[in-house]
Amino acid sequence: MSLKACTVSGILAITIAVAAPALAHHSFAMFDQAQIATAKGTVKELEWVNPHSWLRVMIADPATGKQLQWAFEMSSPPTMTRLGLNPDTVRPGDVVTVTYHPLKDGSRGGQFMQALLPNGQLAVRRQGGPDLRSGEYK
Repeated sequence: MSLKACTVSGILAITIAVAAPALAHHSFAMFDQAQIATAKGTVKELEWVNPHSWLRVMIADPATGKQLQWAFEMSSPPTMTRLGLNPDTVRPGDVVTVTYHPLKDGSRGGQFMQALLPNGQLAVRRQGGPDLRSGEYK
């Protein structure tokens, strides 16, 4: 292989390697941005990972009362840190109230908007929804 061909191949490989993560990033089309829902439950886990953190909460099924796991997709850890959250903000067993954009397919979860934390503080990723401190979301 000639030097020119090697150089072009190398540049192409680097370009693909750098672009692949950007192409792999999903859209938020699976969330119904026109709807805002609120749920109260017990934290099962805060998964503090890139590219998106996840808040997993056990929420009672209204029909049966059975506790079901819900998953709320958050922003990246650096973004969540700028918004005032950290990996220790909530712990398993903490009771939180979460406002979210639900999944369009009706699955248990959604795009995290804000949460009322056990200490009474609001963790806000995106403005909107009811005033969780007032309790008027019920």
